[in-house]
Amino acid sequence: MGTKRSVRSVRQALIAGVFTGASILGQGCGGRPQDVDGARPDPVDAQNTLRIALPAEPLGALLALAVERGYVADEGLAAEIVDTYPSGQRALSGLLAGEVDVALSAETPIVFQSFEHTHFRIVATVGSSDDEPKIVARRDRGIVAPADLRGKRVATQRASAVHYFLYLFLLRHGMREADVELTFMKAEELPDALIRGDIDAFSMREPFVGNAKQGLDEKAVVFTEPGLYVKTFNLVVRDELIANRPEAIRALLRALVRAEDFARGNRQAAMDAVAGPLQTDRAILDRLWPELELRVFLGQGLLSALEDEARWALDRGLIEAEVAPNYSKFIAPEPLMAVKNAAVTLIRSEAAP
Repeated sequence: MGTKRSVRSVRQALIAGVFTGASILGQGCGGRPQDVDGARPDPVDAQNTLRIALPAEPLGALLALAVERGYVADEGLAAEIVDTYPSGQRALSGLLAGEVDVALSAETPIVFQSFEHTHFRIVATVGSSDDEPKIVARRDRGIVAPADLRGKRVATQRASAVHYFLYLFLLRHGMREADVELTFMKAEELPDALIRGDIDAFSMREPFVGNAKQGLDEKAVVFTEPGLYVKTFNLVVRDELIANRPEAIRALLRALVRAEDFARGNRQAAMDAVAGPLQTDRAILDRLWPELELRVFLGQGLLSALEDEARWALDRGLIEAEVAPNYSKFIAPEPLMAVKNAAVTLIRSEAAP
C-alpha cells in the first residue's frame, strides 16, 4: 500500500437528497453545487474520511484540485490521499484489495477487472482525452516512422489503456501485435528500459513519455495519433461505499464539480495546484492541459467503450471467458444525478440496477 498524505477536514457537509431515478432532467449548476432536491444540509462527522487513490496521471487533475483547493474539506470529508499508485490500473487494484475507498481508473483496467469482480461501480467520469497515450521509440534503432516498429521490441503495461492504444495504433499502420516483439512491464519501468536499450519502443503516457524523452534527448522519436482512442478517467467505488456512505460519494462529487468550475476559469492556478500531487512536471502539464477534457459527467460513450474493449480482450485471448459482462450494471449514475442531473446523459436499461 502506498504512503499517505492527510489533507484538511471540517465539520459540515451537504447531504444529498433523494435519488431521482433513471430519468435525465436538465439541472443548472451555478455557484456551489446543490443536490437536486434542495435538501437542507445535515452534519457529517469530522472524521468522515475517504481513502483516495490518486494515480500519477494528468487526467486525475480534478480530484487533485478538489483536495488541494479545500473543496473536499468544505464538504465535511477528510481526504486521505494515497499518491504512490503510478497508474489507474494499479489504483483500481488497490481499491479492489480494500486499500482505498475511491480510485481513479481508465476504462480498460475496469474491463479486465469486471470479469473477476462485480462489487465495484463507476460513479462519474472526471476527465478524458483523445490524444493522451503515445509511442516513444529510439531513433538510433532505425525507428523514424510507425512502420519501422515492425520486428522491434515494444513494451507497454498489460491490460491497460496504453495497451489498447498500442493495439489500435498498430492496426492503423497495418500491423498486428504479432508483428512486434511485445513485452509487458510496469509503467515506471518503461523509461529506464528504453534509455538502457532493453527495448526499442514503448506505449505509455505522461509523465513517462517525457521522462524517456529527457533521457534519450535527440535519440527519441514520439508518435501520436489524435482521435484514434478516447481515454476516459473514471471515479470508481466499491458497492459497500454506495450502500453505507452514499452521502460521502455525493459530497465528493460536489467537490469535483467545484473543481471543474475552478479549472475552467483559472487554468494557471489549477495547474500550479495539481502538478505536485500528480507528480507531473509543470511544463508537461502546461503542454498537455489543452488536450484534457476535465469535466464531471457520465455519458453513453463510456458504456460503448467498455463494450468495445471487452470484445478486444476476448478476441485477443487476454481474458479467459466466453462473454462480456453487462457493463450497465457497473455504472451507478444516481449519485451524480442527485448532484448535477444535467451531467448524466447515460441511457440505461430497466434491467440495470
